[in-house]
Amino acid sequence: MKIPYERIEHTADLAIRVTGEDLPDLFANAAAALFDLMAEPPAAVDRRHEVVVESIDLEGLLVDWLNKLIFMHEVNGETYTRFEITALSETELRATISGGATTRKLKTIKAATFHELIVAETEVGAQAQIIFDV
Repeated sequence: MKIPYERIEHTADLAIRVTGEDLPDLFANAAAALFDLMAEPPAAVDRRHEVVVESIDLEGLLVDWLNKLIFMHEVNGETYTRFEITALSETELRATISGGATTRKLKTIKAATFHELIVAETEVGAQAQIIFDV
């Protein structure tokens, strides 16, 4: 399945524009795009985690969600491929993520940033622009 994102030109860091049918789909697609850029898919998808993220607003929630996934990737040595958003509000996200042991890293992404961050709902879905510190 093709992840609905595109890389956009940025001078120093890595920038993407990602879309989704709605906000939960956008958050799942942003996570999938992150891992598509960072690592090859794992040989086996045999690990599952429940994730809860809280923040002050929707933009902060997206950044905190992606940064939590980067942290889990580094600490657990895992690459995630499935992201089921089970609850999403302006300030809280609950998700079940699945993946497996990281086999090959493609790029080290240090963090999602607030720099030029855009999260918007449109008549055709939701979209975000995210810049990653690499």
